[in-house]
Amino acid sequence: MIELLVVLTVATVLLTIGIPSFRSVIANQRASSSINEVLASFRLARSEAIKSARSVTVCKSADGATCNDAVEWEDGWIVFVNTTPGTPATVDAGDQIIRVNSRLPAKLTLTATGDMDAFLSYRPTGSAGTTVQNLRGTLTLCDPDKIADKRALNITASGSTNVSYDTAYDGVTALACP
Repeated sequence: MIELLVVLTVATVLLTIGIPSFRSVIANQRASSSINEVLASFRLARSEAIKSARSVTVCKSADGATCNDAVEWEDGWIVFVNTTPGTPATVDAGDQIIRVNSRLPAKLTLTATGDMDAFLSYRPTGSAGTTVQNLRGTLTLCDPDKIADKRALNITASGSTNVSYDTAYDGVTALACP
């Protein structure tokens, strides 16, 4: 009987320590996978713009067919070759959708800062922007439960991308979460 109590006590201690750590590992893996999906879409858009010598746009889209400024980035996005440079955030007849991304895993938020609230276009040179101005910005991926580290996709006017990480949810750091 004493041996059984000792085994149960040890098991309880191990589970008490292990389960929160395991939750953190799962949350960070989910966040990492999600930001890599976002990164892949923007890198695809840039390479396709250079390869096809046409503008390629990444925009928010919940239905996978049209750009929609009223939805959030975490609701989904599309990448399309824009044959009508005057309407960079509109999928026109003749525009080819080359990638559709659906909603991110539950609870994760993807918030834009800078000049890319609804869309970002890549020029045939690979630079980010429209025919009027250079655009740059950041998409910050946050876990409202504050278990996973914050991640941000940073996009420069030249079109290059990188991912940064932040473990603090103090409201003071550079990567702000809602």
